[in-house]
Amino acid sequence: MSVIHCFRLRVSNAHLVVGDRPILVDTGSRGDAARIEAGCAAAGVRMDDLAVILHTHVHSDHFGNTAQFAARFGCPVAYHEADAGLIAQGHNGRIRGVGLRGRLLAPLVSGVPFEPAAADISAREGMRLDEFGVAGAIMHTPGHTAGSISLMLDSGDAIIGDTIMGGYMGGAVLASKPNYHYFAEDISLAMASLDRVLAASSRRLFVGHGGPLRHAGVARWRSSHSA
Repeated sequence: MSVIHCFRLRVSNAHLVVGDRPILVDTGSRGDAARIEAGCAAAGVRMDDLAVILHTHVHSDHFGNTAQFAARFGCPVAYHEADAGLIAQGHNGRIRGVGLRGRLLAPLVSGVPFEPAAADISAREGMRLDEFGVAGAIMHTPGHTAGSISLMLDSGDAIIGDTIMGGYMGGAVLASKPNYHYFAEDISLAMASLDRVLAASSRRLFVGHGGPLRHAGVARWRSSHSA
């Protein structure tokens, strides 16, 4: 069974999944590289042993060190082709807020730049990750961005990026409480994606901010929250 290590960074989470080989899911914001490298070392993983760097989506707080890691360690990069437009422009673009707080915060994160990196691998719906040492598959879960994906592990755990978040204040408070993410290109689509995740998973849901969340708790939250 794969082991998931959650790295809590300054703004977001990155996750190291260790099976027969290790993969890194997301790379935080610019300036988080040292913390990710230290986390990998503590887990007994060398950065140049990473089978792939997989992205739940392309935003500056999840893609901030990808180009650096790819260049330094030769790690292949994977993300969904529907986020290629964000790569082409090299910044977050116009962020759409969810609720009052999201609308107030959106101008602060819209247009935040990151260093682009080409995809060596297209993270497409249904793609198995066994060749990268992890028993699981990609599920396309758009809504936060058009190319958002989730990593559905055969164990029943899932890493779902920013489909939803845990807690408040970016996950700093009540991190295990399910909550809408502050931002989504299409919140109705994000909730439809969450429904697919819930149908295909059974254990923990690891999110990009806060968490991890328990499947049963997210299912209860979802039953009382429409898009």
